[in-house]
Amino acid sequence: MKHNKKRNTAFLYESLIKELTKSIIKRDNQRKKNIIQILKENFTKNSILDKDLKIYKSVLDNHHKMTKDFSFRFLEETKRDFYNLDRKLVFNTQTKLLEAINKKLTHAVYSNFIPNYKNIATVGQWFAGENLDAKSRLLIENKVLAILIPEEEQDIPMKHIDNLTYRTFVSKFNETYDKSLRNEQKNLLINYITSFSDNGLGLKSFMNEEIGRLKKKLNSLIQLNETKFDNNKITKSRKVLIKLNEFKERQIDEEMVKTLFFIQDLVEELSSGR
Repeated sequence: MKHNKKRNTAFLYESLIKELTKSIIKRDNQRKKNIIQILKENFTKNSILDKDLKIYKSVLDNHHKMTKDFSFRFLEETKRDFYNLDRKLVFNTQTKLLEAINKKLTHAVYSNFIPNYKNIATVGQWFAGENLDAKSRLLIENKVLAILIPEEEQDIPMKHIDNLTYRTFVSKFNETYDKSLRNEQKNLLINYITSFSDNGLGLKSFMNEEIGRLKKKLNSLIQLNETKFDNNKITKSRKVLIKLNEFKERQIDEEMVKTLFFIQDLVEELSSGR
């Protein structure tokens, strides 16, 4: 996944601080003066780039300090803060900052060694990843979680199963359950059973998309058939929607997979008018 470091406020700030340190050591007073001026013009308290930088730092400064459960909610709130800022104003202000750096300091600033650059880039990718596909979003989210969660609390990756083993399993599974399960149920079970092979990433991706699909379909069915369904069916359908919405706050476990399996049955029954 590509990362545009020139649009990463934390990287720009750290590069300027590094350049300021170098100018002080070299006693280059004019360069020092130019850097301080640029910092004052762009990172004054409560300026748009100062607010953007604080959001980056809220993640970066909590390196290995959060529990796994809390970190999920923390990231959700942090991303909300990020997009609540005027992103167009952030972009335009970054452009002016880049122009000032290029004019007064040269492109050499962008080549400075930043010790925690990997984490800065990871957070930048995560913030900018709204248009990525589900699997890519989950991969980058896992990298950000690794920044926040202490190493001893992180899941230890399991050894990948080889392709032949996987294909053999899927083939036998499909032969056994071809007529008794629908495609979405088979996919759910296959992803759950083989989730150990990729540390659960495939399962998370599938669950994300399947929950979204079921919510959309259930909402549509309720609206189209509100006059046809009896009160009991409407009430049950709305309870199921609440349950699906609750899933986003939970870690995936066996109980959630079982519940989703039965919800798939319910939605299919409603779709067929039973």
